[in-house]
Amino acid sequence: MKLSKTSAHAALAIAFLASKCNEGPTQARTVAEHLGIPTDSALKILQALSRHRLIKSQLGRSGGYLLHRPSEGISLLEIVEAIDGPIAGEMPISQHANKLDYSMNILQNACVHAAEQLRDSLSKYTIADLIMIEEQPQLAFAG
Repeated sequence: MKLSKTSAHAALAIAFLASKCNEGPTQARTVAEHLGIPTDSALKILQALSRHRLIKSQLGRSGGYLLHRPSEGISLLEIVEAIDGPIAGEMPISQHANKLDYSMNILQNACVHAAEQLRDSLSKYTIADLIMIEEQPQLAFAG
């Protein structure tokens, strides 16, 4: 699996918001600075995450973004699907000769199975896991 750059930034943005949860709302430009991306890009990511109710936005002078629920309750699967869309086992070939039906079914089943495994794997990791790694970087590389 190749994680899109936008999904990776989204996961890191939520982890950053989670690490700042006791400080109140965090502005998009602060998130952008933390990620090293333009503010416009951070805004698009944060708005998508807000639409999917993973974070919430607070308007006003002291506004910004906050987690919508605890970091333990936000999975990487939710983030990836909020940014990139549902993970599904899809076949890029739809029209074929009848003699290929059996092979096409096997390929389709393999794609569906791979998508299920990926969804299962991503659902096991939460933002809380990212924060723990961020707070204790020596654990991330321990052999």
